[in-house]
Amino acid sequence: MALVFAQQAMSVQDDLLSAKAHISSITGYLKAGDSGKIALAGDKVLDLTRAADTTVQGPLWEIAAGIPLVGQNVDAVRKATEATHILAEGAMPAGVKLLSTLRLDKVSVKGGGINLKPIQEASSSLPEITDAFAKAQQKLDGIDRTKILPVVDKAIGSLFEIMDQAGPALENVQHYLPTLLKAAGVDEKRTYMLIFQNNAESRSGGGLPAATAIVTVDNGKVKLAAQTSTYSFPRNQRVIDLPEDTLRLYEPDTFMGFGNFTRTPDFPTTAQTFDNLWFNTQGTRLDGVISVDPIVLSHMLKVTGPIATADGRTLTSGNVVEALLYDAYTRYPINAQQDMFFADVASRVFDKVASGKWDVMKMLDQLQISVTEQRLHVWFARPAEQAMAVQLGLDGALATSNEKTTEVGIFVNDAAYSKLEYFMKTKVNVTCNADARTMTTSLTIANSAPLEGMTKYQLGVRNKRYGLLRNTFIQDIIYFAPPGSSITATDPEFGDSYADWRSGVEAGRDAKSIRIFVPSGQSKTVTFTSPLPKGELGPLSVRYTPTVTTTPVTVAKTCDGLFLPPQR
Repeated sequence: MALVFAQQAMSVQDDLLSAKAHISSITGYLKAGDSGKIALAGDKVLDLTRAADTTVQGPLWEIAAGIPLVGQNVDAVRKATEATHILAEGAMPAGVKLLSTLRLDKVSVKGGGINLKPIQEASSSLPEITDAFAKAQQKLDGIDRTKILPVVDKAIGSLFEIMDQAGPALENVQHYLPTLLKAAGVDEKRTYMLIFQNNAESRSGGGLPAATAIVTVDNGKVKLAAQTSTYSFPRNQRVIDLPEDTLRLYEPDTFMGFGNFTRTPDFPTTAQTFDNLWFNTQGTRLDGVISVDPIVLSHMLKVTGPIATADGRTLTSGNVVEALLYDAYTRYPINAQQDMFFADVASRVFDKVASGKWDVMKMLDQLQISVTEQRLHVWFARPAEQAMAVQLGLDGALATSNEKTTEVGIFVNDAAYSKLEYFMKTKVNVTCNADARTMTTSLTIANSAPLEGMTKYQLGVRNKRYGLLRNTFIQDIIYFAPPGSSITATDPEFGDSYADWRSGVEAGRDAKSIRIFVPSGQSKTVTFTSPLPKGELGPLSVRYTPTVTTTPVTVAKTCDGLFLPPQR
């Protein structure tokens, strides 16, 4: 009997490993568009999991499951096998159909965009998939992984990982797909503004929004409708009403000039300011605003491949940032020429992305990197769509409570009117004093800007006012205390220019701005201290200005235990 059971156990193992190999092969078949091989692989997986499931339902497995010590491991394998069969039978056929439909080369339309009808039809299979995952999860819930042998846990561990990752993801897809379809114009034409932020002139949100593109989406078909720059709109009137406590945090022209709307780190405010500007000049409202920077474009070009520009250059993921944030000014010293170059690059990137000739999963990976680096933000005018942006971490809003996260923010606004921040590197450090219940956030800025070989447009315009070399950074460092906290100490207290420090409140958060000077070849550190807010504190998070390079963020061990741990 023991020998027969051992043979059956090996048979189950072989069947499941073989089924796993066939599942892995389906991904390749999907990319190749080989529907015949997809069907064969799917049938084989069903046969193998059905055989394994039949085996573990036999009497020997029932007997073995009742044996002390051994029984828990046998029962775990049996339940894992049953769960795998449920997924193979209930989720895989519908999943293969869905993935086949979502291939861009199958749904792309001529001129750019996506045919939404197949996606709508395929979405009907989502409830079937999520139902199978729920039933499989019920099987796995009965396994106590702390009481089974490591070798058994290792063998079935990959199934738990699939459930932990794919289950919630599928629920999100099922929940948000109808909203995504609406955002893609399934019911009515949508108009979106794309903001291209220039990190060479820092703003809290990333950089000077030197150029924008108006994109329309009508039932999935995407069209580049217009391109604008900072000189396309009037800059003599404030276009959004904000509390005086918020306005006094920024220079007076912040919500008047197109290029300054990103001085606030609260992206919904930035987006609504652009929406108001568009309404004031065009008489219509935007359906959404999307913000990217050249580093996001570099991530995307890793997937789409290079683009050829009108001036004969080939831009790749490796050189597009330098081309846009440095070369553009040395090659084209006149503003109008720069705008033409930026517009040409934006148009060609748009055409490349709109063609749909790239790998969806790889693109999602690169966009996720952009979100993690705080470079990609989205605002929607409709509440349901904006709720989706919040859930997906795309909203870029200042946190207003400490429930989900205890957020501290420290940002950089260029005050020299320069393009010097191409040569800036930053790092953020957070330390805590548990006894005093305080936290201190520091920002270190390093300047490597040369003086020779730079154009007048790149060098600081305001530097002469302060008696500074024109390659010296002049920057407003703005700090936001966590919700419910305040600012008790700043170093240097009033920055390097007493006349230019500010304090105020935005999104209910106490904030302070100080102006500092950082000469080339030097670095400077500024620090702000806040008491820890009262009550239970969500995981600590740090908002900062995304720069040309990655910003390292260090949280000291002195903060351990003061905040809830991050959710996995």
